[in-house]
Amino acid sequence: MALIKCKECGKDVSEHAATCPHCGVTVNAQANQQHAQVPDYQQQYAAQQQAVQQQIAAQQKASNKSTMKFMLFGSLFSIISSLISSIIYRRR
Repeated sequence: MALIKCKECGKDVSEHAATCPHCGVTVNAQANQQHAQVPDYQQQYAAQQQAVQQQIAAQQKASNKSTMKFMLFGSLFSIISSLISSIIYRRR
């Protein structure tokens, strides 16, 4: 990592720094441009994460519906078979 002199305060600054950490003046326009692009990547990543979370939530919701249907069917089957069994038992 090479150091350059700040044009404003004369202190040493990394050549990769966008601004001088001592006085805040812009020292590297290219680094400034690269730093400006970072939020775009962060926003894209956040959007992708949100899309994935929405897909997962939709899958869980569909899975929950299937589970509820299965439980309802099982409960109804149990109730109906109990009723049939009791009717048959009483007739004997």
